[in-house]
Amino acid sequence: MFQHSPHGAEAVAAATKAADAARERTAQHLLAERLEKLREQTAVPSEQGAPTPWADRLPAFAARRLDADDDKPVSAWPSRVVG
Repeated sequence: MFQHSPHGAEAVAAATKAADAARERTAQHLLAERLEKLREQTAVPSEQGAPTPWADRLPAFAARRLDADDDKPVSAWPSRVVG
């Protein structure tokens, strides 16, 4: 008499095949969604316009005040508070 075994080689092979197919469908779906979002982003014209060239922006940055306290040294790294 034949008994179906859920752990037999045929069942494992069928489950593996189904899992691979599901994984492929999921990857295709996620890729299609991502591509659609990218198309939407590139289709919408930017409200900001063209970016200002760095050569025009740097003088404004150089003129800005770095710190409210002129007595303290200016550091490129944030200070660490220990304690």
